[in-house]
Amino acid sequence: MEVEKPVTLGASLTEKKITMTAYSVEELDVEVYLITEEIAEGELFAKAINANGQEIGRAKQILALGKDDAKKLTFTFDAELDLGKVVKYVIDFRKQ
Repeated sequence: MEVEKPVTLGASLTEKKITMTAYSVEELDVEVYLITEEIAEGELFAKAINANGQEIGRAKQILALGKDDAKKLTFTFDAELDLGKVVKYVIDFRKQ
């Protein structure tokens, strides 16, 4: 049985008071449910991280949340991603 890989939020989301109440990982899809207290907009990345803490894959979505809003987002990774090497996923805003 495969162990579910954890999904966490990066500092750029937590600084904006964005929280995640649920997530799921199914093959190449990472689904998250995000809640925000304030307006939050921008390009998000889901980064696949290996055992050495290195990024080995990336998927993106556009986030547009109003004040006291919530949304479910699905990040789909390329088929080239070696799922066997992924130990966790991190959701973060694209650096400006």
